[in-house]
Amino acid sequence: MGCNNQHNKPIYLDYAATTPCDPRVLEVMLPYFNDVYGNINSLHYYGAEALEALTNARQQIANDINVSAEEIIFTSGATESSNIAILRTIEKLKQCFFTAKTQHASIIGIADRLQALKQPVHFLKVNNEGLLDINYLEEQLKTNQGLVSICLVNNETGVLQNIKPIVELCHKYNSLIHVDATQAYGKICCDIKALDIDFMSASGHKIYGPKGIGILYCKRDKQKYIRVPRANPDIEFGIRAGTIPVPLCVGLAEASKLSHSCIDAELERIAKLRQLFIDKIKNNLEEIYINGAQTSNYPGIINVSFRGCEGESLMMESKRIAISSGSACTSNKLTISHVLDAMGVAPDIAQSSLRIAIGRHTTEEDINIAVEDLTNATLKLRSISAVWDMIKAGIDINKRFERGIYKHG
Repeated sequence: MGCNNQHNKPIYLDYAATTPCDPRVLEVMLPYFNDVYGNINSLHYYGAEALEALTNARQQIANDINVSAEEIIFTSGATESSNIAILRTIEKLKQCFFTAKTQHASIIGIADRLQALKQPVHFLKVNNEGLLDINYLEEQLKTNQGLVSICLVNNETGVLQNIKPIVELCHKYNSLIHVDATQAYGKICCDIKALDIDFMSASGHKIYGPKGIGILYCKRDKQKYIRVPRANPDIEFGIRAGTIPVPLCVGLAEASKLSHSCIDAELERIAKLRQLFIDKIKNNLEEIYINGAQTSNYPGIINVSFRGCEGESLMMESKRIAISSGSACTSNKLTISHVLDAMGVAPDIAQSSLRIAIGRHTTEEDINIAVEDLTNATLKLRSISAVWDMIKAGIDINKRFERGIYKHG
C-alpha cells in the first residue's frame, strides 16, 4: 500500500487540499535554515550567498512556465497573490471585476470586498459542465472593461477551463486576465508566455512543496498596476515588502522542478486511477453522478455524488479514507456547494457530493479500498435514509431545497 496509509492512518485522498512535502524538497531546503542563512539585503558574503539561492529559485520557476525571472514575485501563497493582483489593479483602474460563479471562495471573498468598496463586480455564468460561457463573457466585455479572474482548474470539480480563447477575448476588449492556477500549476503544462496571461497565482503546498510560500506571475508591463508607491524596488520589485524566506523559495523551486519533470507520466497514471474509481463505484452502486466536464478536466479531482446520502455524513462514515465533503453542514441546514449550484446540479445530487483527490502517492490498492469503504458507507446510510426511500418511491425531494439550502422538517 502507498505511504499514505502508514501507521494505520486513513488513506489520504485529499491532495487538492494540500500535499505532503516531498523528502527531496525538504532535503534541498534544510541547508538554508542553518548553513546559508544570510539576509538577501546584506552586502556581505552571507547575504550574497542567500541572494544567489533566491535568484536561482526564481529562475527555475520562470523556466518551468516559460516567463522571465523578473515576472515572478514570491508571496505567502496563492491567496495573497490573488489579493495583490486583483485588489491593487482594480484600485488603480477603477474598472469592473469579473469572475466565474464557480470561482474559489478566496476569489469570491475578494469580489465581496470590492462590492463593499462600491466597485462594480460581475459574476460570470458557466454551463452545466462548469465551463465558462464564452458568449456571455463577450457580451459583458463589450460594455465593461476590467479585470477577469478565472480558475484554470476548479478546486471542487477538477474542471479545466479552455483558457486560451478566454485570454484572447479579454485582450480583444482591452481587459486584463488573472488566472488562479492553484490546482493546475505543476499538474498540467502551462506555457504562460504562449497563453499571454497577465497575472497568475499558485501555491507551493499543492505540489509537494512547503506551506507558506507561493508565487504571483505578473507580466512585466502590468507590474505598474500592483507596485506599492515608494516601496523598496530591491525587494520583490517593489510589489511585496518583508524579509524573503529563502528556504521556502528554494523549496518551492525544487517542488516546481520535480513536478514539471513528470507532468505527462503523472497525468497518465492519475487518469487510470480516476477511471478505475469511477468504473468500480458505478458498478457497485446505483444513482452515482460524476459532476463536471468529463473531457476537459484535471483527472486528479473527482467530484462524485451518492444520491440519497448527505455528503458530510458519508465522509464521516468512510473511516478508512481522508476525503472532503462537497457540502458544509450546520446544525439545522445543509448548504450546497456554490460551484455545483452554479452548474445547475439538482440540489439533492449536489448535497450528496464528495471530492476524491488523487495524488503522487495514491495506488491502485488505495482506490480499491476507497471504493469498498464508500460502497459500504453508502449502503448503510441509504438503508436508514428517508430521503432515499422517497427517491426510490419517485418523490421529487428537490422541492425541499431553496437556493442551495435544505429545509428540514
